[in-house]
Amino acid sequence: MFPRAHNIQHGFSLIMGIFLIVVLGGIAVFLGRVATMQYHASALDEEGVLAYQAARAGVEWGAYQALRNSSCSGSSTLTFPATSVLVHDTVTVTFTQTVATEGTSAINVCQIISAAHNGRNPAGDYYVERQLQVTVAK
Repeated sequence: MFPRAHNIQHGFSLIMGIFLIVVLGGIAVFLGRVATMQYHASALDEEGVLAYQAARAGVEWGAYQALRNSSCSGSSTLTFPATSVLVHDTVTVTFTQTVATEGTSAINVCQIISAAHNGRNPAGDYYVERQLQVTVAK
């Protein structure tokens, strides 16, 4: 009778071993997926910050053109120097001019829209676009 009881215990240990291997493997896969998702979220966050800064640079350039050079029409595409962290970003600045009347004075109002994206494929994993809009009057 003792040999039979010994065989049952030995088979139980094998089942427990397989169960532990499966559970630990599942935990390892889960942790790997969480780490990958965190990496992708961090990369998108960084791309979003860079696109925002590029759009902000476009707004500042557009405001300078409108206020200093009295240029408020059409659209322009900005390029950044090769040493810039924004070198991969594409910025399109669009101007729309209207004239507002205040009393007897005519005021030139310029709407500036700066759209920046990181130059990657819009269907890709890390595509980010930011758009800023500013209105200046002179």
